[in-house]
Amino acid sequence: MSLALAHVAGAGMVRFGKYPADVTLEAMALGAAREALSDAGADLAAVEGLYVGHVFGGPVAGQRIAAQLGLDGRPVSNHENYCASGATAIREAWVALAAGLHDVALVIGVEKMTDRVAGGVRPDPGDLDAAVGYVMAAGHAMSARRYMAEHGATREQIAAVAVKNHAHSVHNPWAQYQKPVTLEQVLGARPIAEPLGLLDCSPISDGAAAVLLCTPAGLRRLGLGTGGPRVLGVGQISGSVQTGLGDLNAEDVSRRAGEEAWRLSGVGPADIDLVEMHDCFTIAEIVRMEGLGLVPRGRGAAWAAEGVTALGGRLPVNPSGGLLSRGHPVGATGAAQVCELTWQLRGTAGGRQVEGARTGLAYCKGGTVNGTDGGSVTTVVMTA
Repeated sequence: MSLALAHVAGAGMVRFGKYPADVTLEAMALGAAREALSDAGADLAAVEGLYVGHVFGGPVAGQRIAAQLGLDGRPVSNHENYCASGATAIREAWVALAAGLHDVALVIGVEKMTDRVAGGVRPDPGDLDAAVGYVMAAGHAMSARRYMAEHGATREQIAAVAVKNHAHSVHNPWAQYQKPVTLEQVLGARPIAEPLGLLDCSPISDGAAAVLLCTPAGLRRLGLGTGGPRVLGVGQISGSVQTGLGDLNAEDVSRRAGEEAWRLSGVGPADIDLVEMHDCFTIAEIVRMEGLGLVPRGRGAAWAAEGVTALGGRLPVNPSGGLLSRGHPVGATGAAQVCELTWQLRGTAGGRQVEGARTGLAYCKGGTVNGTDGGSVTTVVMTA
């Protein structure tokens, strides 16, 4: 099943990073939106609906952005789905286009984390995970320990993911970090949750990304001919509460997310040329790629160390630098992944270009369910 009605006509970002308080969430959203519209050669009059993904922006952030952008009065929706918020907004816009509600939709993913997270916001005391010490870093540290014990992977192999992704981001002008790191720097970084250190973890970030999605009719209205890369399918599944010991790295949620992606897009794992993966921690990239069926079980760490998932390798993962190096403003991440796929499939990604890229997948995962296999996963499959 493939609806294949949506084209990415325009993509735009503001550089991810840490911004002072006077750089507002709305200002970043407007900057990304204007870049996407300019990229498409479109103006605001063409936009029929606005979809905004964010987590810390407040209940009507989308409406504030619409008013400042000049889109007030048109349909606006807010999507809070933790780290998958931007990707969820893309899914909802894609569904609206497929349903015939719009021909042109603007999607913005945006987050201002330094004011909220670094500024002292703490987890809800009623959150069971946090109450028992299961913060994200602890969960992924347990995943890394289990992976090393079961598959004979080394700490160096896991750290290779960070080395790879930082090397990629050197060529990404939108990335929060644009300098390479060495294996020794990753291994020697400040410990966060054994065995993971600071450079195994994605940073707190601010930023925004936007895409303009069009049906074929929308493209004709904008005078864009055949348009840009096509969105073949946007799958979404949720995690399930599990009891018992189980397999910490089974990644059933990733398996099911992959199955949904293949079902909706009509392509399979063998068709994927590059992946933008939700690498909130180094080990996360490894186990999620395996869960999707893109990497053999137990080989993800070795593939990273051997360069298989690096630029020039068989299956490049996170040519943008990923969350580890491009940055992770949670509401913006999913939209940024789609921006990167757009540039890659156009062949305009510069020094990080994946040669011959025709089909790509973006995977974004948000939250946990009391420490189980994930809150919500959104997968986007695109083709040139």
